Amino acid sequence: MIGWQTGINAIALGLAAPAVLGLASGGAVMAASLEEQLRQPVNPAALNQQRDIADQLLRLGRQQAAAGQYEIAIRSWHRAADLYYDLGDRPAMGSAYENIAAAYVQLGNYAEAETAIRRQLAIARDNGDFETQIFAWNNLGALQLQRGELISALNAFEEGLAVAQSVGSEAGMGLSLSNLGLIANAQGRLEAAIDYYEAAGNYRARAGDALGQANTNNNLGDAYLAAGLTNRALGAYRLALTLGRELSSQPTQLQAIDGLIAIYRDRSDWNQVRRYLDSRIALTLDGVSPWQRLLTLRHLGQYYEATGELVSAQSAYQQALAIAQSLSQKPLEGELTNRLLYLSRALAD
Repeated sequence: MIGWQTGINAIALGLAAPAVLGLASGGAVMAASLEEQLRQPVNPAALNQQRDIADQLLRLGRQQAAAGQYEIAIRSWHRAADLYYDLGDRPAMGSAYENIAAAYVQLGNYAEAETAIRRQLAIARDNGDFETQIFAWNNLGALQLQRGELISALNAFEEGLAVAQSVGSEAGMGLSLSNLGLIANAQGRLEAAIDYYEAAGNYRARAGDALGQANTNNNLGDAYLAAGLTNRALGAYRLALTLGRELSSQPTQLQAIDGLIAIYRDRSDWNQVRRYLDSRIALTLDGVSPWQRLLTLRHLGQYYEATGELVSAQSAYQQALAIAQSLSQKPLEGELTNRLLYLSRALAD
């Protein structure tokens, strides 16, 4: 990546050189009238070169972000945004700011992320780009929700919904309504959350947004479960799991599986618990996420403990505890240690 970065610096210097030379020969520049300068033909080759450089910087930033080099990626995208500004390409400039916002979120710098989203939103307004406005408002609201700013997030999601309704965007209405469901749920208004999620799921299905529909159904399942509507929760989770499998979306599948395991564990239906637990094992035990492996082993320990297989439960909890310690998950360390102490006493009797 050092070689790429050196290349960027060279490109930037190359672009800056004409301006520096122009200032150095100020007498010659001043001799030409403004009208004569404006009549100078635009050099298409130079513009194409500038666009190529901007596009390369945009792609390079994505590669750097994929490698976890978010700060370097942000610099690449800022340079790309500056070049797109010079070219008058406002949509591409907005795309650069969208990437910048996402990178700042990864770095935990929410203030800078919000600034980038607001710039993207301003550009979309100037261009009359309603689709980008919808998603920018929702990204802004999601950021504010993550910071616990419920009222600001509510206002942002409502703005996104208003834009979506004004242009008849079913995808935008589905996204905005689903996010409004998150706000209602966070405020403890379960009935309102369910209404939002149900409406959102319908819009997302009509828009062909299968991943969005799956995410909404998982949230709907959580809301149904919290409201004691267990059979409805089963239906919502099953639909989310089916869509998640069709899309090969691991996070979607895991959320649905966890909901289904919780329901069947409460019913002491251990055959169904084992069925969905096997699905979770297949998704996580050979995966790259230690956190998900930890949760799977914890589920497995609970299953073995409930079915009287105490030695197997002890083994699962011990493996889970080792991961919890490596991740510094203190609450889970305490929980797992307590389960192991209980099992040690039970096995000794």
